[in-house]
Amino acid sequence: MRYRHADHHHSYHSHNDHAQQSTISRRQIVAGLGAAGLSIAAAPPSLAGLVKPIAQTGARAAAGSLFRIERVSDSVYAAIARPVAMINSNAAIIVGSDHALVVDTHSKPSAAQALISQIRAEITDRPVRYCINSHFHWDHAQGNIAYPDAFGPRTEIISSTATREWLAREGAPRLRQSLESLPKQIAERRAQLASAKTDAERERLTETIAQMEAYLKEMNPPEKQIALPTITFDQRLIIHHGGREVHLIFFGRGHTAGDVIVYIPSERVIATGDLMHGILPYMGDGYPDEWPRTLKAVEELDFNRVVPGHGSVQQGKSILVSFRNYLDEINEAVTRGVERGAKLEELQRSLAPERLRSLTAGGNGARIERELAAAFGSALAPSLKDGVANNIADVYNYYTRRKK
Repeated sequence: MRYRHADHHHSYHSHNDHAQQSTISRRQIVAGLGAAGLSIAAAPPSLAGLVKPIAQTGARAAAGSLFRIERVSDSVYAAIARPVAMINSNAAIIVGSDHALVVDTHSKPSAAQALISQIRAEITDRPVRYCINSHFHWDHAQGNIAYPDAFGPRTEIISSTATREWLAREGAPRLRQSLESLPKQIAERRAQLASAKTDAERERLTETIAQMEAYLKEMNPPEKQIALPTITFDQRLIIHHGGREVHLIFFGRGHTAGDVIVYIPSERVIATGDLMHGILPYMGDGYPDEWPRTLKAVEELDFNRVVPGHGSVQQGKSILVSFRNYLDEINEAVTRGVERGAKLEELQRSLAPERLRSLTAGGNGARIERELAAAFGSALAPSLKDGVANNIADVYNYYTRRKK
């Protein structure tokens, strides 16, 4: 495989020093979390011997695995994150003739190591040559270091220029803040456990406490956990991967300043990170006025399957349209409210989920609630009402800061 520029006008940057590392985190998000399996006979001859038979994937994955593996197309697999206390992102795995490529590395190295084991057992024994960070958030990039550890120093971690800059600047401080808050959260769970009334509740809380304590131990000290990307690009990069092109594209700011779409034109599949998925967005680091425009550019790509950063694999473009409609509606309503001097609490009351066309149309709100339950587990899933209120608060704060 080799990598090259798609456009000589855009800069390309290589950071070939795996000793230079950082870690990332961010505050807890409202985010949650398929495609039909294809017969192995559908794979092109170059891949037929490299991927495990589809009968070994998906529902037949080992009990207790962190991810549910789905085959999305001839060479693309989705690893759908199962509910855990410290959430993980989904991942996309693209199998080439010599190597594999993985999009996003989850919330901790042990989660990435777990996926590596599942890749080897359920998909392919080919080494992972490239890891793509769709953006800088903790649940998508804190497992970076696991890949060069597992596959050697030739493994490259790739991101947009902005994502690497945010990782380098914000990663360790945010992770440290998160770790400092965990003991209090663990104490609260222990108090809940002491008063739990059912075996199911006691079992859930015991497991949650164990996962939080394991995370606290694994991620200290925060400065030494995650490798920074070794290759960055400004707008577009094409990787020639086992006879197919994998396009890495920055269309503009949205969920963060550096969101990357991974596009496989020959199979009409995209991996979107958190720029677009099947649940409510996290908007605390976002650009709500630019985000819908960025999604409009993504929509121009020729794709019919989406591997999102959270939630289930999506067919077609309808989910993108629904997601953009929600952003447009929140933007328009909050902007008008800020201009007339409305208070945040007033906007949150007036923009309840049942009053938003983008959520009531086509049962979109009910679908999001199902996705949230699948992502977090029914007992822990955040409510649609709370998620919308958080989005309104983030958009309100964004526009009030700009108004000053």
